[in-house]
Amino acid sequence: MLSVSSGVAAAQVPNPAPDSSVPGGELFTQLLGWLKWGALSAGLAGLLIGAISMAVGHFGSNYSASSAGRKWLMGGMGASIVAGLAWTITTTLYQATGG
Repeated sequence: MLSVSSGVAAAQVPNPAPDSSVPGGELFTQLLGWLKWGALSAGLAGLLIGAISMAVGHFGSNYSASSAGRKWLMGGMGASIVAGLAWTITTTLYQATGG
């Protein structure tokens, strides 16, 4: 009969703390910052393009321009919401996986 000691059965995989001295860590942080501002700028551009297109379509009695403007507005709002919540989503997923 084969017996297993309780020490081996209770062993866990080690989970080391994050190391901030990773080569290129500062560059990665800077790139993430640029991506954040780029995403927020794209969302703002979508909102502005949509508002202008809706105004032109409404006052010019052009339904297709007004419809396209609504799509741009929805896209701009969606992009802004996702960009604004990216940090919260990332940290929640990281903590949910045991990080």
